Amino acid sequence: MLFVTEMPKEAKDKIQYSGLVLFTEKGYKHTSVLDIVEMARISKTTFYQHFSSKEDLLANLFAVIFKEIIAEVKREIDNEERNVYKAYVGIRRYMEICFTDSKVANLLLVESVGVSQEIERVRNEAHRNFAQLMFQTVRDLLPNNGSEAEMHIVSQAMIGAINEVIVLNYDKERGLHQFEDLARILNRVVIAAFVQLAQ
Repeated sequence: MLFVTEMPKEAKDKIQYSGLVLFTEKGYKHTSVLDIVEMARISKTTFYQHFSSKEDLLANLFAVIFKEIIAEVKREIDNEERNVYKAYVGIRRYMEICFTDSKVANLLLVESVGVSQEIERVRNEAHRNFAQLMFQTVRDLLPNNGSEAEMHIVSQAMIGAINEVIVLNYDKERGLHQFEDLARILNRVVIAAFVQLAQ
């Protein structure tokens, strides 16, 4: 779903794509199942064969997109040979994805917030997975005298901070201001927090 730019062929993919477009253009609350099936050019029966509700579709979309993002971020980290740049390239890739596809950023950071307990559970799980990836990336760079529990908490806090910086610095008209600079600053914050814990 992450890089899909036109209507797919398979029914489930059509539903997901239509949901992504409509949730981010009209808003989750203002989009009905009927809107989704009309855009996807499928029947309501087909919709309900794949998803139990509009909320189920949103939860599925969030999980699928975030899984794809994590895979992209991990690939970028794995491809970076210089250890000290691994966290930076991961943060940068995440920011790049969010702001080269405003639908994705809108779904992840705006439309999915506060919808329901189930959506929050999916969001929290995705953020924990991202925090775990950042923890694994930075852990190998630090001495082993820090508490793993504390490092996990710092990782989770950093993901929240990264998302907040993205939300506060994104301009719908011009995109993300000083994209590279923000990624560098966030990387310094992440590394500094981990180094402080390791001392």
